[in-house]
Amino acid sequence: MIINRTSKHRSSSMRIVLGVAGLLITSTAAADSASGTLTYQSKSGPLVVNVANVYLVQTRDAVSGKMIRKLVFSATEISGKLKSCATMICPESQIGEGMTVELDSGSRLNYWFAGNGQRVQYSGSAQRDALALSTDSPQRVAGKFAVDDSASGGVKANVTFDATLFKQ
Repeated sequence: MIINRTSKHRSSSMRIVLGVAGLLITSTAAADSASGTLTYQSKSGPLVVNVANVYLVQTRDAVSGKMIRKLVFSATEISGKLKSCATMICPESQIGEGMTVELDSGSRLNYWFAGNGQRVQYSGSAQRDALALSTDSPQRVAGKFAVDDSASGGVKANVTFDATLFKQ
C-alpha cells in the first residue's frame, strides 16, 4: 500500500507540474502586433481588413517537403486556433479576415487573402521586393509587406509587423 500511495503522490505531483508548465507555455504564446490594411475590391464594393495581429509559423511544404516560414496576418486574435494546427494549410482555415504570406517557398512570395468570414478569398504571388525586412532570422521577422494587385482584381496590402516564432 505504501508503494501505491507514493505512486499516487508522484502522479499527482507530476500532473500539477505539467499543468503549471502548460499554463506558462499557453500564456506566453500569443499574437504579435501588426498594423495596416488589406483591401480587396469585391463585387459588392471594397472590402477592407484592418490587420492587428501577426504570427510567424514554420511548417513543412506539402510539395517539396522542405521547411518554410509563413506569416499569418489576422484582424482578430487566433493564437488558440493556430496552436492546434498540424498541417501547412491549417493557418488559412483559421483566418476569417486576414492573409498568409509564405516566406521561403520560392522566387516569389505566395499569399492568400480571406475577408468577410472567408466568404471572399484570393490567392496570388508577389515579387520578393514586396517584403522589406529589417529583421530576418529563423526566430523573428520584422518589416513591411506592401503589394498592390488591385489592377488585376487582386489584393492591395500595406502591413507593418514584428513577429517572433509562434509555432513550429
